[in-house]
Amino acid sequence: MKFEGESRLKGTRAAVWHALVDPAVIERCTPGCQSLAIMAPDDFELVTKVGIASISGTYKGRMRLGEKVAGERYAMSAEGAGPIGTMSVAGVVTLADVGDETLVGYAFEATVGGAMTGMAQRALLPIAKLLTKQFFKSVDQLLAAEAPPAADEVEP
Repeated sequence: MKFEGESRLKGTRAAVWHALVDPAVIERCTPGCQSLAIMAPDDFELVTKVGIASISGTYKGRMRLGEKVAGERYAMSAEGAGPIGTMSVAGVVTLADVGDETLVGYAFEATVGGAMTGMAQRALLPIAKLLTKQFFKSVDQLLAAEAPPAADEVEP
């Protein structure tokens, strides 16, 4: 399952870069994130709770950042498991200046297993888009010095 998109964030490319690779920001802005443990630089264990439709439950997984080119791009990979299956994701995040804002582009390939397999395109893609939108909205609010919603306030 391919997943790509972009989001405009209020902030310089340097500020957006620092926010996107900061473990504290990742933990605070990831929808449903209950905990993030730093295992090594750019290597995190996460526990998230999702309350959306048929994928509701607590998911545990690992996320890694790599191939960093400061202020321009980085690769991200993640894998996890929850009550209805497993998922692995790999892709690239890019940053570009757009006036006084930063355009963040992302392109990922996801593989699912277990009960998630039968719902990949029809249900998971819209949910992935929703959660990604919520993440970037929270980062944008943080950059604008507004308090983002708490991680456990996932909007359906």
